[in-house]
Amino acid sequence: MESIIENVLVYGLAAILCLVVVFIYLRKQKRDSKTVEDKIEQAKQEGLFEPVSLHPVVDVNSCIGSGACIAACPEKDILGIRNGKATTINASHCIGHGACFHACPT
Repeated sequence: MESIIENVLVYGLAAILCLVVVFIYLRKQKRDSKTVEDKIEQAKQEGLFEPVSLHPVVDVNSCIGSGACIAACPEKDILGIRNGKATTINASHCIGHGACFHACPT
């Protein structure tokens, strides 16, 4: 009987730990999405949101949110993750070298 109680306690603690980790992860995702949304709003106010010519195009249906495109871009703040998907922030700063395209796993 004691081993059953011990097992229930161990599995219960493991489940609570998993829930805490998921909660922290989702909270970070939400905070990061808010940061990207703020950058997009600032770019729109500064007139930098629309591209002049070349710019990245994200297929939200195939995006897995790995962030590889963001890490590969040497220009920084061209792309960001919003709600788990890559999105354009400052398309007008893109110089069109295509590093994001080549880094994308999908």
